[in-house]
Amino acid sequence: MRFIIPILVGAIIGYITNWLAIKMLFRPYEEKKILGLHIPFTPGLIPKEKSRIAKSVGDTIGVYLLSPEIVTEAIYSDKINNQLREWVEHNINKFKETNKSIKDFTMNIGNGNYYKSLNIIEEKLANFICSQFKKQKFKDEILNLVEDKVLNSPMDDFYKVIDERLELFIYELSVSEEVKITFKNLIDKKIDELANDERTLNEIIPEDFINILKKHINENREDIINELRGIFEEPSVNMRIKESITEFVSQNVSRAITIFMRPELISDKIFNEIEKYIYNRENDENIILVIMASIDKLLDWKAANIFSDISSKIDDEDMLNISSTLLSPISKKENQAKILDIVERKIKYSEADIKESLLNLISNKIEVISNSEVLYEKTLSIVHDIFQMIINKPVSCIFENVDKSTVTSIANFSKVIFDNFVKSKLPYIVELLNISKVVEDEINKFDVAFAEKIIIEIANKELKAITWLGALLGGIMGMLSPLLQLI
Repeated sequence: MRFIIPILVGAIIGYITNWLAIKMLFRPYEEKKILGLHIPFTPGLIPKEKSRIAKSVGDTIGVYLLSPEIVTEAIYSDKINNQLREWVEHNINKFKETNKSIKDFTMNIGNGNYYKSLNIIEEKLANFICSQFKKQKFKDEILNLVEDKVLNSPMDDFYKVIDERLELFIYELSVSEEVKITFKNLIDKKIDELANDERTLNEIIPEDFINILKKHINENREDIINELRGIFEEPSVNMRIKESITEFVSQNVSRAITIFMRPELISDKIFNEIEKYIYNRENDENIILVIMASIDKLLDWKAANIFSDISSKIDDEDMLNISSTLLSPISKKENQAKILDIVERKIKYSEADIKESLLNLISNKIEVISNSEVLYEKTLSIVHDIFQMIINKPVSCIFENVDKSTVTSIANFSKVIFDNFVKSKLPYIVELLNISKVVEDEINKFDVAFAEKIIIEIANKELKAITWLGALLGGIMGMLSPLLQLI
């Protein structure tokens, strides 16, 4: 018993001492006082030095364990690169087989605000596009594009289109019943106006026109006289002239003369003399003078006298015939060709002015459109339709033509982007995170009881071993005491 009791006492003291020392690392959690006096060793070591421990642990982790260089080196490794490549290839192949749309993948993004987020994106994009439209640079680029690619390009195709459309328009104009009726109504209206006009034709018809007409007659006298002779040779004309002469003779020649010579015979004699006169080349000048004199005499007539008589003798059918007759030359190919040639020459002559006018017109229209609400509405509608078409399209349709080599290229490209990010951006991000401070703040947030629980769970065996080691050392010290007494 002399040896056993000291050993037991020493072991118990050693066990209790180590157990108490371990407990005093954490407890008490707060400072304790008796009668206002501070009790030593309160609070426990860890609660008392919590801030210093947190800072020390944070600095150690931030500087030695998770520094920007260490994190970059850990991520920038062949293992991570291979995993990234496999991940990209796996997901592309997965997308090729899925029937889900982009909408299905993105529906749950944004905490249920999918449609709101989509509308915001569409509105932002529409606003951006409209803002670009309003910039002077955009307007200038459009005008330069039109000028370079349209107005300054060869105009042969342009003139060809104009000729084709204008030829069709002229033909439709010449055969259109609506045009004939409209033209007939215009003629009716003008005849009615002239029928009430007391001025002479000389006062109504421009002098320049009269001079041009007389000049034309003088310059084309031979053609006019030949045309007159051709008309004179027509049987119907011969008959009407003879009938007119016969009627005149019957009404104005004495009956005594007509007993010996019939009016028809006299008419034939007069007609033959007229015919000889007309066909005699020596009389060409006289015929022209007669025509000129007739024109001058006609011009002295009052418009009311002429057109009132015309108005009373011509009905609607006659007017339609006149209208058709006036429009008929337009339907002839040779006349259409002349009109097209005149139009083309006029356009070519004014080509520079036309181009400038077109550019000014386009510029004004762009200005009006760019400042209108319609532009934003139409742009937003187009953007919405495009987005709907894209997001509702199966992802497999986007990746269906992606072959293995393309997948490899995408994976390699992703690796290059990832590597560049790791090299250039990741160190800055890690430094910006300030891992030391994050760890320190998180440790300071820990409840001491929670920290105690974690540490004990981690080092439970080791702490028990330390406690029992105290008992062992206490027992050894207890055994030494009686041994020393024996000595």
